[in-house]
Amino acid sequence: MNKTTKIILGILCIIGAVGLVVYGYQTYKAEYLAAKYTNEGIPILREAIADGNMSAYKLADHYFDLAIKADPYYPWAWYNKANVYANTDHFYHYDKYPNETYIQAGLADEQKNYDMAMKCVHRFMELDPKDAPLGYQLIGAANYLYYDTYNDKVKYVLPPDFEALKGIDEIYKVSGKGGTASLLANIARTYLSMGEFNDSYKYYVYSQITDPKENPMAKYAIPEGPAFEHLVWSAIILAELHDPKVNYALANKYCHMFVDNYGPKLGWTMDLGYMPTAVSAYQLGKYDEVLKCCNLIINKYSNPKSDDLDDYSPYYGEANRYIAMVDMKKGDLEDAIKHLKENIRFSSMMVPPADDYPADIPVGYYERGLAYYFLGKYTGNKSYYELALKDFKYLVDNPNVSNRSIAHENYYFLGTVMTGCTYAKLGDYNNAQKYLKMALDELSTNEQLIGYNKYFRKDTEMLYNEMKNKDFKGIDAFPWLWEIEH
Repeated sequence: MNKTTKIILGILCIIGAVGLVVYGYQTYKAEYLAAKYTNEGIPILREAIADGNMSAYKLADHYFDLAIKADPYYPWAWYNKANVYANTDHFYHYDKYPNETYIQAGLADEQKNYDMAMKCVHRFMELDPKDAPLGYQLIGAANYLYYDTYNDKVKYVLPPDFEALKGIDEIYKVSGKGGTASLLANIARTYLSMGEFNDSYKYYVYSQITDPKENPMAKYAIPEGPAFEHLVWSAIILAELHDPKVNYALANKYCHMFVDNYGPKLGWTMDLGYMPTAVSAYQLGKYDEVLKCCNLIINKYSNPKSDDLDDYSPYYGEANRYIAMVDMKKGDLEDAIKHLKENIRFSSMMVPPADDYPADIPVGYYERGLAYYFLGKYTGNKSYYELALKDFKYLVDNPNVSNRSIAHENYYFLGTVMTGCTYAKLGDYNNAQKYLKMALDELSTNEQLIGYNKYFRKDTEMLYNEMKNKDFKGIDAFPWLWEIEH
């Protein structure tokens, strides 16, 4: 579950305790105390979730333990204790490399936290079968954070989500639209991470669009920042693939719902909306809009003078690249070079030795590789292609780092395709053909690319044939290679 759902459930528990005050003192003091301690812990848990405050998590957990000690059969104490542990502050598959267990990665505490979350939520479901859909929802959300591979998501994430979906009306009664939208968004983000883009888009619409003319499940929908951002990216991906119903104009419409309406009113993190707005605007020829959004990301949501990655929007590098792309539409090579070199500086902060976080490394190498590639394209200097090739080949040669879904991108596959494209730019069609053939083989056999194979095989075959015929036309017609969600 996301933060919204936990907060709404917390309010429910507080209301429930009021009814226990007289009744509890008379006959069920244990249950009264359990409710009292649970409700005292809930606002502390809210604070912990909002701020990533580990001391607050510890204190909230203490109150839930007091509740369980007072009455081990009080279900909401177990439920809220599960929420203490079922979040990215306590475990996350991005914290390790894709082929490692948490123990192998030296993350024994994260494994322990996951196990505790599962123990508590299962106890909640035993004690309160009527509200089991809430438990299944929490399990699905926790398993999304815990598991990394396509098949594990099929086995361990989607089944509890769909069990919860059977009880969506019960979730609605208990936690309102915050709970139901969160459930639908978790299904959507799971499909997005699997490369199942039609299903991702469908469930994000179910979760986020409140107009019943557009969404048959509008009753359960409520806009929420990160989920709405991923609705937009799901639309952009389908537009990249020439979906008959979902195009860049629709994606841009959703973008403006984010940046002009919901975002300012609800206090969303605005750079998350500005980048997809720029991406869709670029495809529509709205170059002033691209520049406006990208400059906001660079100047308002980042500190370009800082050496600390946390002082930057995650879209800082891509925003610079898009300004360079617009510069070239206007014939301003000098400014394009400046922004691509700034992208390189930033992206270098995301790779070793500057950064060793497993989920940052593939992003840094790929975005830096794109910056070098575009410098080669714009200047005609092949040495930039050689630098791009080095970055893309790192992703191919290190699948233990890159062969996973980060957001919805698999940088192992993208790196393989771009390695072939870069070899073609260097005039080496033998290697270009080799790497495009490798990409096709990976689409056929790689578990992590089961979804990708459905959507990107046709384009990859087109690129392979261009290499085979020594007639590479560039990557402009394949925007999924350079419209990147970090």
